[in-house]
Amino acid sequence: MIIGVAGKIASGKSEVLKMLGERGFYCIDADKIVHDLYISGGSGAKVIAAVFGDGFLNKDGSVNRVELRDVVFADEAKLKLLNDVIHPLVYEEIAFLTKKHVGENVAIEATYFDPNFLEDFVDKLIWVERSEEEILKVLVNERGFSQESSTVAYELIIKLREFDVELKNDGNLAFLKEQLGVLF
Repeated sequence: MIIGVAGKIASGKSEVLKMLGERGFYCIDADKIVHDLYISGGSGAKVIAAVFGDGFLNKDGSVNRVELRDVVFADEAKLKLLNDVIHPLVYEEIAFLTKKHVGENVAIEATYFDPNFLEDFVDKLIWVERSEEEILKVLVNERGFSQESSTVAYELIIKLREFDVELKNDGNLAFLKEQLGVLF
């Protein structure tokens, strides 16, 4: 079985993925794959330099994620462009990993599970829901977003389709774990 875990930024997707890992699922984190693509010499760093310019690279050749984040979350067209060039690379790596772990329970955490990106991998999709107020607080206080970029980031990520399961994350990890325990 392959489970997809989606939700807005700072909704608690990573916590759900971690909990699934504790239940024996092989876990794939799309954001971690992006981090790996963005290292110096990585295919993602090369694409970012080609599409957005060398100004988005650190001195060591890795992608300056904070600068890129601030630019793309301030401009929906640039976010779409970023997704258009990075998603195929992430998709390719996830395809490789799911084939490598065929026959196992696998959980994939990603923001987007639209028909062109990842949806065809999963048997069941989970949406992690958290209040806007809690998400904005996490983005500003824990992740270093400005108030403006946190609001834009929150608004840009929408449910692209209906999900099989919705988990409510009110910040209480025991409650989140309890909801997941009913499923698995």
